[in-house]
Amino acid sequence: QRLPYGHKLEVKTYFTLKPPQTMTTPAVPAAPQRPLILPSHGVAKVKNVLSGDTVVLLGKATNPGARPPEVVFTFEKVSAPRIASKGNNNIDEPGAFSAREWLRSRCVGKSVAFETRKQGATAGDRVYGLLFMTDEAGNKSNLALECIRNGFATPKIYPNGDSEEDENPDDPVKMYERELIAAMEQAKEAKLGIHADVPLVRSITNAGEGFQTLHLVEKSKKLTSKGTVKCVIEYCFDGSRYRCHVTDPELQDLQYGNFTLLLGGVSAPRFGNPRQDPPTESEEFADEARQFVELRLLQRELEITLHGTDKSGVCAVGTIHHPRGNIAVELLKNGLAKISEWSVRMMDMNDVPALRMAENTAKRTNLNVWKEYAPPQLAGASEIYGTVVEVLTGDTLSILPNGEAYDSETKLKKVSLASVRAPRVGNEKLGRPDEPFAHECKDRLRVLTVGKPVKVQINYERDIPMGEKTETRQFGTLAVGKRLDVGEVLVAEGIATTQRHRDEDEKSDRYDALVAAETLAKSAKKGVHSDKDYKRGSINDLADPRKAKAYSGSLMRAKNLKGIIEYVFNGARFRMFLPSENCYITFSPNYLRCPQPTPNPGNKGGKVAEPFGDESKRNARLTVLQRTVEIICEGVTNGGVIIGKLYVGQGGQRRDYGLELVG
Repeated sequence: QRLPYGHKLEVKTYFTLKPPQTMTTPAVPAAPQRPLILPSHGVAKVKNVLSGDTVVLLGKATNPGARPPEVVFTFEKVSAPRIASKGNNNIDEPGAFSAREWLRSRCVGKSVAFETRKQGATAGDRVYGLLFMTDEAGNKSNLALECIRNGFATPKIYPNGDSEEDENPDDPVKMYERELIAAMEQAKEAKLGIHADVPLVRSITNAGEGFQTLHLVEKSKKLTSKGTVKCVIEYCFDGSRYRCHVTDPELQDLQYGNFTLLLGGVSAPRFGNPRQDPPTESEEFADEARQFVELRLLQRELEITLHGTDKSGVCAVGTIHHPRGNIAVELLKNGLAKISEWSVRMMDMNDVPALRMAENTAKRTNLNVWKEYAPPQLAGASEIYGTVVEVLTGDTLSILPNGEAYDSETKLKKVSLASVRAPRVGNEKLGRPDEPFAHECKDRLRVLTVGKPVKVQINYERDIPMGEKTETRQFGTLAVGKRLDVGEVLVAEGIATTQRHRDEDEKSDRYDALVAAETLAKSAKKGVHSDKDYKRGSINDLADPRKAKAYSGSLMRAKNLKGIIEYVFNGARFRMFLPSENCYITFSPNYLRCPQPTPNPGNKGGKVAEPFGDESKRNARLTVLQRTVEIICEGVTNGGVIIGKLYVGQGGQRRDYGLELVG
């Protein structure tokens, strides 16, 4: 109660203070203080800009493994138009996007000096204050004042009830308010930003709702002068998946569209989803990969080349062109991503070797996602030098290594072409037909390799099921003569395709060259990539004695015939294909008989092996199997076997096989 001045009071004493005694006084606990989010002054880096008056500041991590602290920072006494969001139907307030873009271009990724004015508990992590930037000349500028002076915001000043006489003209707060008002008057007079007659109002469209992602990809290739799209990276879902905002005016109605971009050629660890049932956990190094790209890409306006879409057609696949390098290469080099084989196929093949080199570097140093990587352990030699004895399929061969005596079938090495898939030959017993170009692929590989010295660089091994057993098969790159990779020849001619590998699988060292060759074969519509129906004419088989006898007359009249030995029964009896006659025959050199070899496994009705029968058969396999030979038909036996002379070799190397066998 307020009493009048001079009023007398009567004071009664109810207790007295005794002299202090020697005793311990309990300490009064201090009132808990609100922890400060930011000091009053400091320096930080701008991570991204939320609107024309709000940014996210990024501090320094306390230790190398910790995430850097972040804080939302808003200009004191400044209000910018509201940016588009779901809350306002994806439509900006007038001038909101221009304000955000001005501030983004000024300070994103740069260091700023901050001055904290207010950080209340009701605003969460939000801090109010001032940001300053210093140019190359050393001039310090207040971003809040510049924002208003350029017409991108307005002062937010409320009257406090004090009269003008009570105001202190030297009060820093009042001086700041007067500067804001003066800056706004300048912007109004010049009709800048939101004070213009018609400020920009942006309406955002999203891929899948307002437009199709494939339509964006097609337009980017037709309408843009460089074949690239100018976009702002608005958000990073993880290290290789981003939300992009199109700012390129050349795309016309697709300007201001949002779409999800998958970084071409790489795949970074994914984040889990705690909302799923059951919740999924994040993959290791997912946070590190996202931090890596956020520091370099977030809210930068960059050129993007769009290659296509993913399988669902929702996300675009593209390459980001950063002025300081390739972000995909940097992710791989730092072990924060792996190569994505399906998206690599969409890229320019000239860009892929850099990705391979970067990933191999991270593998060798066991960096991050490759920390547990170990090179594949080969059961056999990493290189094989030898001679091709037989082509088993369009991508598998039997090779006799140099220095090995062919005294057993176990001496042969079965090798498949790495990262190449040839069409499969059918199986009559299982009722499985031949795949198109299966015979053409096998025959082309036969012409290129059989009987020739080759070098095989083994790239990896696989366990191949063979009935009840499993066979460890070696896969390698086969070089013969001047051809560094026979598999590339088959793929380029369109009679084989590249194998689709999983991202973590080992593959051919020349995988990118195989993919490039396949791309050219597809564009030329060669072989298996052709739109035409595949038709392979039937071949007359003269294994039946009656058919062989009926056809033998024409074979004898034809005299010299070219043939290909398809199979060796023994040293002097073969199954042969005659291309000019389009028929299969059983042929044996006249006047010769070879010892009977060991029957094939599973052949219960075979004849008993005779001495030197296996040696004779192996000699024939090594000398004439799958070679082009010349025959002269002289007759036919009662069993339907065509007999005559057999010549191997050409020119000066032409010789009589019968004489050679006896000799």
